[in-house]
Parts: sequence; structure tokens; C-alpha cells
Amino acid sequence: MLNTLRNNPLLLTDSYNLSHARLKCNMDWEVSHLYNRKEGMILYGLRQTVTELLSIRITEAHVAEAERCAAMQGLTFPSELFLRVVNECNGFAPIAVESVPEGTWCPAGTPFAQVYNTVEGFGELVTWWEGMFMHAYFPSGCATEAFHMRRYLEAKQEEHGADGGFLWRIHSFGFRGHRSLEDAYWAGTAWNLSLQGTDDYHTTRHTPQAVIGSIAALAHKVTQQYDDELACFMHAIDSTADAGEKIVALVIDTYDANRVIEQYLPELGRHARKRGVRIVMRPDSGDVLEQAIAIYRVAQAHDLLDAVGVIIGEGMNFEQVKRYDARLEAEGVPLAFVAYGVGSGFYNHIDRDTYGWAMKTAYSNGKDRMKFAMVALKRSIPGRVKLVRIDGELIAVAHDEAATAGEDVYETIYRHDGTGEPHMMDAGAVFWNEVRDRIRVQNPQQQAIKLSAAIERKIAALAEQYL
Repeated sequence: MLNTLRNNPLLLTDSYNLSHARLKCNMDWEVSHLYNRKEGMILYGLRQTVTELLSIRITEAHVAEAERCAAMQGLTFPSELFLRVVNECNGFAPIAVESVPEGTWCPAGTPFAQVYNTVEGFGELVTWWEGMFMHAYFPSGCATEAFHMRRYLEAKQEEHGADGGFLWRIHSFGFRGHRSLEDAYWAGTAWNLSLQGTDDYHTTRHTPQAVIGSIAALAHKVTQQYDDELACFMHAIDSTADAGEKIVALVIDTYDANRVIEQYLPELGRHARKRGVRIVMRPDSGDVLEQAIAIYRVAQAHDLLDAVGVIIGEGMNFEQVKRYDARLEAEGVPLAFVAYGVGSGFYNHIDRDTYGWAMKTAYSNGKDRMKFAMVALKRSIPGRVKLVRIDGELIAVAHDEAATAGEDVYETIYRHDGTGEPHMMDAGAVFWNEVRDRIRVQNPQQQAIKLSAAIERKIAALAEQYL
């Protein structure tokens, strides 16, 4: 999906990395951590990003192209380093990448992944692909947003004592708003991890065991074909029934939404009930929430609540969903009567800073290292670490600490020791199912990572040395 096979992996870095091999005083051994420094999140997408990238065997042709590209910027490519990868390591980067299992809730400040070299002298490779690793912020952000929406729907379902169906109340309308097919892939598969209603048809291929669905629906282009709008709606109901389907959405603002609500709705509702179809009215311009409330009042007055519903897809995001639900509750409109189609409001606000993604050196030139910075948010953790779960909480402990009670969390998603083929964990459909199942049991109560006493002592010693 990421199409990295069309790329030279040596070019997938920031230009300033080209100079680091000669600017450093020692490349023997390095360790770096990836963090979500700002907020808690669900990790998703890192494994596929890493394994698709690092599965590419580096060749002399890649190095030659990289040299030419560096010269275009007036820079020098570190050819000697990568020719060693070609000639000594079978063309694969001799590094290891560990991460928490995807679908895990990572409190703010979690070193959710750790990268280190496995062969002496290749420390610079630890951060060569930092920029690529950072790209997983987007699928993680989308998975986190979908996770929060599902938890909201579950809470509302419990609050209202509803039997079910609330998980279908938020539907993805996102496909057409994405900047690329890659973004659509990540957002769509992340959505399916937690939510069920989607028009992201392409995700049926990528998540074949997902519990997802959609419904037949009019578009303005269909309604505009008809000289008689009411006839269009009646045909939509009949066609849906004839196809053996049970629901059809009717967009109501092609001409006059108020006329549809006040004049057509009673007849449409009765006909829909007769044909065993539920019609979902979709206001798409103007004050769509007021129109939704008006639809409820008309359906209620004509005893058609079993045959009529509403979906709002105009300008929706998660915050708008919550605001609209609060208004519906105040007006006495059952939440199950109104669903929402969320498009670009699901993902367009997500960037690398949303959860504060960063990669920082933890060990280099023979010593533990850390970044202190001017604000605590940007401080990193020194030394190679382990993540353990104790009493449900994630705790970072020094890698060389004595055995600690609790469950070790890191798993190695890529490792190459310099010979043969690398070890890589699968990132296919079976893995996606595992991520989905893991997300369902995550508890986001822990807001910040905890550090062991040994790590706190390391930080204090480094502070005394450098501050």
C-alpha cells in the first residue's frame, strides 16, 4: 500500500542526515526512542510502515542514485556506510525495531518504539529513517480518534439504556476528502478498527473480517434526473425493496428541504413502511440540525418513527457530533433517530503535533543520552529501556534493571543481525484483526507514562552534569 518498492529507500530521509555520519564522533552503538509526548494515543500503522520500508534490499544502484541526488543539493552522500550495508549485511539495515503491540493505549510520554543497531559501527542507521517512522502518526491519530468515538457511542448507549445500534450512528464519509490514496487507506482501516458504518468501500479488501456496513442512498445527481422529486423518492423506496435491502437514504435539499419534510415525508414514510423499508432523510444544507428535529416531529406526529430516521453529513466532526447530540437530548429527540456522516472532520486536524510525535537519542558514543529542552514536555528518557505493565499501567524501566514484576510489553517488529534475511512481523489482515481485538479492551485512564526509580536516578545524574 505504501508503494515503497517504487522508491530508493536511501532517499527516504531528511537531507541533514547526509552529513551526520561525518559530524558524529562515534557511530558504534546507538539507541533511540519514538514518543507521543503530548497526549495519550492508540498506536497503529508503525509495523507496516517499518516492515514495508526495511524489507527493501539496498543495492549499489541505490547508493549510486543517492550520490547523484545528494550532489543536486550540494551535499555529499555517506556512500561508505551504505556500501557496507550492501557488502557486509546482505543489503539489509542491521538494526532492530521494537514497539508496543499495535492497538495499545500509550499514555503521553511513552517510548512506544525503540530502535538500535545490531552490528557495531552502524549507529547512524538508527535514525536514518526517522522521517518515515514519523509518518505513522497519521494512522495512529485516526485510530485514536475512532477509538474515542466508539467509547463515546458506547457510553451514550449505556446512558440511554438502548439495546444496541448506537455503534452505527457515526458513519465514515471520508474517502473523497483525502489528500491521497495512502491517507485514505490508513484512515479507512483505522476507522474500521472501532466503528462500523462506512462508505470507504476500498477497505473491504484491506479488512476482510471487519464488522462494517453501508446502505443504499440517493445523491443529488440521481434526484436531478427526475422531473418529479417525489417520484424519485418513491422509486428509491421501491427499488430498495425490490433489491431485498431494508434501508435507503434520501437527500432532501436538491430543491426545497422544507417541502420534503412538511409535504412529502408522511406519504414517503407510509409507503416505506408498506414496502418494509426504512428511509433515512439526509438534510445537506442550511440548518441541518433544525431540519433533523423537524423530521422527527413530523414522523412522530404521523406515527412513522419505525420507518423514518435522519443522517447528517454536512460539516461533521467528532466535536460537532457531541454538540448536536446534546441539543437532541435537550429537545427530547432519541439519539438513535439521528446518525452522522463524518468526512474530512475525522482526520484533517491530525498532524504530527497532535500527539507530539518525536524520535530522540537515548544512547550514543558509549553513554546514556537525553534531551532536556526548555520545557518538560520535550524531555526524553535516557538509555535503552523496557516497557512493563504493572497493575494495568505502563512503566518504563532501564533495560539492565533487575527483573521486574509485570508483563514485558515490547515486541520486535524488525531485526537484522547482519547476515541472511531480516526477521519481520506480519502486518496483514490477520494482524489487523489482532489490533482491532486489542483496541476493544484498552483503558485510556493512564494519562502519562511512569518511570522507574532507576531511570529517575539516571535523569538526575544527567541533569547534574549538563544543567
